[in-house]
Parts: sequence; structure tokens; C-alpha cells
Amino acid sequence: MRVKSLMLACAMLSGAAALAPQASAASDPAAGPSWAGVWANGNNRMHVRAARCGEAMCGTVVWADDKMKQEVAARGRSLVGAQVFRDFRQIGPNQWKGLVYIPAIDKTVSGKIELNDSESITASACMFGPVGCQTRHYKRIR
Repeated sequence: MRVKSLMLACAMLSGAAALAPQASAASDPAAGPSWAGVWANGNNRMHVRAARCGEAMCGTVVWADDKMKQEVAARGRSLVGAQVFRDFRQIGPNQWKGLVYIPAIDKTVSGKIELNDSESITASACMFGPVGCQTRHYKRIR
């Protein structure tokens, strides 16, 4: 009898899930406030174009100063064209979570982006969970 009750409860939950409304446009990274555009990092050494990439948001370096390009080139990489923000998905109002490529150490780590207002974002990344975190501020230039 108990097994039948559990099976019935599971069937009811499955049916309710099928009838529940699907995710709204608000959970779409491109819906509502967006961080799409071109952003300059705090010291204006790098510009990143943020845009949709499939179901998520990504950010690709479109310009970097000579010193920064040389630092990355010394490790056999090219900075311009590198995707520094990858697979960012909205996790809350004005907040996204994804992967951040850190050119200075040639590592990809977990990160977050917060849209502070229409002209500024804050990007944070952590090496080991909550340890070894860095925060960078970006200003919209386009």
C-alpha cells in the first residue's frame, strides 16, 4: 500500500511539473537588463565585447594595449579574440555566473558578473572556491 502511495505521489508531481509554466524570458540572459556591449576594464588596458553566445552570454577581447598583448604572447597565446567570459547564465536580477579566463595566469576559473547600472559591471573570479578571489570593474564604452 505504501509503494502505491509513493508511486501516485510521484506521478502527481510529474504531472504538475509538466503543467507548470516553462521558464520565462526573465531567466534568459538577453532579456531585461543586459550587459551586452563593449566594456573597458578599470585601467583601460583591455576592451571586451559581451554578447549572446547560444543560450548564455560571453565576452571576447576586442582590444588590448601593447603591454598586455605582449604579456600574453610571451606564453604563446593571443589576447585579442580570446573569450575571457564564457557560458555566463543569469542567476538573479542583474547577476550572471560562468567561467572567466584570466590571461595573466592563463587559467579559467568560476566567476560572476553583476550589472551595477547601465554603465558599469563588476566581474569577480575565484581560484579555489571562495579563496583567491579578485574583483574587476568595467565601464561601458559602447
